[in-house]
Amino acid sequence: MIQRTLEQITKADLEALVASAVPESKTIDYKQEMPGQSDADKKEFLADVSSFANTTGGDLVFGVTEAQGVPTGISGVLAADLDLEIRRLDSIIATGLDPRIRYGTKIVECDGGVKVLVLRVERSWIGPHRVVFKGHDKFYGRNSAGKYPLDVTELRSAFTLSGTVNDRIKAFRTDRIIAISNNDTPIPLLSEAKLILHCFPLESFSGQPQYDVLQYSRDPGRLRPIHSSGWDVRINLDGVVSYSGLNPAISYTQVYRNGIIEAVSGALLQHEHRGRIVIPSIAYERELLNYLPECFRILRELGGSTPVVVALTLTGVKGFEMGVDQFGWDAGQKIRTDTIILPETIVNDLNASASEVLKPSLDLIWNACGYSGSKNFDQSGNWVNRR
Repeated sequence: MIQRTLEQITKADLEALVASAVPESKTIDYKQEMPGQSDADKKEFLADVSSFANTTGGDLVFGVTEAQGVPTGISGVLAADLDLEIRRLDSIIATGLDPRIRYGTKIVECDGGVKVLVLRVERSWIGPHRVVFKGHDKFYGRNSAGKYPLDVTELRSAFTLSGTVNDRIKAFRTDRIIAISNNDTPIPLLSEAKLILHCFPLESFSGQPQYDVLQYSRDPGRLRPIHSSGWDVRINLDGVVSYSGLNPAISYTQVYRNGIIEAVSGALLQHEHRGRIVIPSIAYERELLNYLPECFRILRELGGSTPVVVALTLTGVKGFEMGVDQFGWDAGQKIRTDTIILPETIVNDLNASASEVLKPSLDLIWNACGYSGSKNFDQSGNWVNRR
């Protein structure tokens, strides 16, 4: 796979593939021509695409000549209307694979006016995907030698994986919520009421990825914990943790070696006002909306990939009420449960808007306090910094 986001790929990246003789592999395949119109050509294209989705994802690069899998030049694709060709491929993929896959395309203009099409297929977590075009009915995987039909054992593993990743995430999240509720945290925290933000890359539960998280111990300024101004960083068994305050701390962010991020604040939720315990709606929403992009930045720096599951949890909040503004507190109703576990949100783009990702969960917290939704968003779903 070309080591850039799809949008960033330029002719220089393609020229580098040729100059460095980067061979075809598990994650990249060169094609001189676009798929033809015959049924056999379409089946071959669908086998290529599904093999990437069923394995680790990858790039199909159309318009590059190759010899024995090694790129030899940039010839460009012969198509009078490349946008029309892309729509044709879209139609083939939509009707020829079950279930559907996630992918993107990029037209790259090169010297002499030639154009190369890069089709990037994302690794799928809802597979395996089957080629169903005109009764073909086969599953494909991919290795360094190219695509191949999956055997029974590999199919069983693929189906098991797709069914267990979600279970593994839920089990890990549950274990962490219980531990944090019992004050079993990397750093002792200030209060019983805690705000927990998790980012779970799905790849963290499907294999054994190991990232260089210790880079943040060497450069602590890059790992600001949630809800903090000053902080320290410490290496631990799970990876590296940054924390604000001492004995006890007010917050921490743990980055696990497999890419999971756990950000917890023990001082953001609980405020007393006129004899009542209230959640400062503006302050905690602002902190979450500002901090989620920090988590996404960390994942990009580590080289993690999407999808990423974002999950929000509140613990120790039974009897809390929502603070509506800073001048007068609208009582609403008290939260009736000690722990609020919000549904997970799947994020497929690490540049996604924090407001779009978090608003459904924030609305549910307001629901628990008797309101129809967060009062801090406008009708278009934009967060408004009320004062």
